[in-house]
Amino acid sequence: MTEEHREVSAAEVLDWTREASPLIRVRIAQDAVPGGLSLAMAPMLVKWQASSSGFGPDDHYIIQNVNVVNNPVGGIVLLATLKVFTDSVESVQFVSVTSKVKKRDTPFGHAMLRFIFREDRRPVILDREGRPLANDASVKDLVLSWEAWRPPEESFDPVTGLNPKNYALTPRCMLGSVRCLTDSILDRPWHCYPLKLPDVPHAHDEMLYASFALADAVARQTIAHVLDRRFERGKNLPADYADIEASEWDALPGYYQSAKIPEHPIREVLEGKISYHVLERSCVTMALLSVDWANHRIHRRAGLPEPKRIEVAPVSMPTFLSDLVSGERMPTLLRVPAALHWVLANQAVIADKAPEALDEVGLLEHGKLGRVTKYNYDNRRETPYGPIGEHMIY
Repeated sequence: MTEEHREVSAAEVLDWTREASPLIRVRIAQDAVPGGLSLAMAPMLVKWQASSSGFGPDDHYIIQNVNVVNNPVGGIVLLATLKVFTDSVESVQFVSVTSKVKKRDTPFGHAMLRFIFREDRRPVILDREGRPLANDASVKDLVLSWEAWRPPEESFDPVTGLNPKNYALTPRCMLGSVRCLTDSILDRPWHCYPLKLPDVPHAHDEMLYASFALADAVARQTIAHVLDRRFERGKNLPADYADIEASEWDALPGYYQSAKIPEHPIREVLEGKISYHVLERSCVTMALLSVDWANHRIHRRAGLPEPKRIEVAPVSMPTFLSDLVSGERMPTLLRVPAALHWVLANQAVIADKAPEALDEVGLLEHGKLGRVTKYNYDNRRETPYGPIGEHMIY
């Protein structure tokens, strides 16, 4: 860790967990959690003891670590707490964010879930006292993005991501406009696919609940694992750690492991695997897994027949993919063409091709001509929030 990075202390983490609605200003390139991972990439958490998971008019979730402000020029992120009404989702979109090479779109990129809320039931940003933020507290949409949790300033490497020992898995929650700004700067278009869910009450709300529950369960397991590893090593601990009582050390991982989680979807779906993996547990596969698990719950709750299951990840992978992780340079380079061919043939692990997996099980909307409904945004010109120029004063 460079001298410019600052690892927050256990005392600070404990203070935040005890607050009703934490509000944290983070320096993207500097701040790290215990263990060295970026604080700006901290996963979303549901404060279940302050939430109610029914679908009544007053039921809501309290969501922590939501990215509500992002200034990439100044290198600042604001992580806030949101009150999200359980009966509030108007529509859900699978978003494919494609990467460009020499100004041309590629099938590779990032995948996310975007939840758009009814105008009268939008989430509310809370201040540190738990009140709606002054002036303008409501937000139009939220994006749930599964990512490889890395130290500050460390770029993502897909080959490195083939080894599950290298990255932790983090589900990040952010305002849609916040994520759109990042992708606009990086010249990455959005391709938004509205999901077609069963026509039953609260289907879209169930998708939100299932996605939050899965994300929260994985987040708690990831954090507890990271903290356990850090404490076991006991190396290079900042001087102020000595002031923390032993009981607080023990309480910190335990808080994230329990916290009255209503279900344990990680045990049912992931079988305890909480590390990032490019092909098995990536942004694409975890987004598809969230949709698949939610769709199964919707059918079960409504008494509908079992739905077709999404092919989330390949059943088996060729050995040369694992060989890429630790192989010598020349043999590795010789395997790359075969690896790319295999990956391209397995649509469930590619951002641009994943919608085909959704469409195969009937989860995408179609227009009058029978084509899949898709909204394309070149985020440097036109965004889901209107032209960028209309939102600037200069």
